[in-house]
Amino acid sequence: MRLAAVDIGSNTVHALVADVVRGKLEDVAHYVEMPELGARVARTGEIGAGARAAIRALRLVVAQARRHNFDVLIGGATQAVRGARDGAEFARVAGEAIGTQVHVISPHREAELSFLGVASRHSMRREWAMIDLGGGSTEVAIGRGKEMVRSATLLIGSGVLASAYLSDPPKPDERARMRKAALRELTHAPDGEVERLVATGGTASSLPLVLTRRNPPSVLTTADLLTCEARLDGRRASEVARAIGLPTNRVKAMRAGIEVLLLFLDWYGLAVLQISHEGLRHGMILAYLERGNDWWR
Repeated sequence: MRLAAVDIGSNTVHALVADVVRGKLEDVAHYVEMPELGARVARTGEIGAGARAAIRALRLVVAQARRHNFDVLIGGATQAVRGARDGAEFARVAGEAIGTQVHVISPHREAELSFLGVASRHSMRREWAMIDLGGGSTEVAIGRGKEMVRSATLLIGSGVLASAYLSDPPKPDERARMRKAALRELTHAPDGEVERLVATGGTASSLPLVLTRRNPPSVLTTADLLTCEARLDGRRASEVARAIGLPTNRVKAMRAGIEVLLLFLDWYGLAVLQISHEGLRHGMILAYLERGNDWWR
């Protein structure tokens, strides 16, 4: 069986196509565009004219995914759509554009779905933590094995933070102000004596490519993150993007995302961060296999 999941986030629109093989997922293809709804919603409270670019991005990734002949497509939307005054109407129009309903996922369910995706590969018997670092919010979950025991949604995201605090390239005092703002929100993170910290989301999965494009690491140390920060901050985002082969907007978001990840490592007293390429979309598909059309509830 071949399934596809599309999600509309605060920075990005993603489409994942995966085969179900003996109850596990094997990725077939992944497509992404960056319409960056989150910064606009944070500034104005609505999607408004940003809907056009987002729908165009959505149609594009779904058209690319359709080339792989999936059997079922499911759709979801997270923080930017959830927080916009016109989010429900946007989700309706988005669903019409791709021929499947786009569900606005609640914060708690988003954490559950991201955890489900990450736990399919990274769970451990003792307590561990998942961070799904998005463009407009960050889902944090504490797990024990494949069971999520505590979670919280923090209103800090790489896209919104970068837009609010960082110029191009960032200045040290801007980073200090951004760090202070992020740390205030971090006090709402769930407590835990965690032995593993796993990060998912576009910023996390792209960071290893800043270090090397040949055999990028799946584990990053604090020193690795500081190296990434120096490389991303050293020049204008467009120049950095050309050098490392990532979109300019992704570079800008990663600059803020690194700060959040460093703060989480310090918060949980760890020095090593595991990177997961599984996350929300994998969780959406796994939940569909369990619950059918009620996957998002």
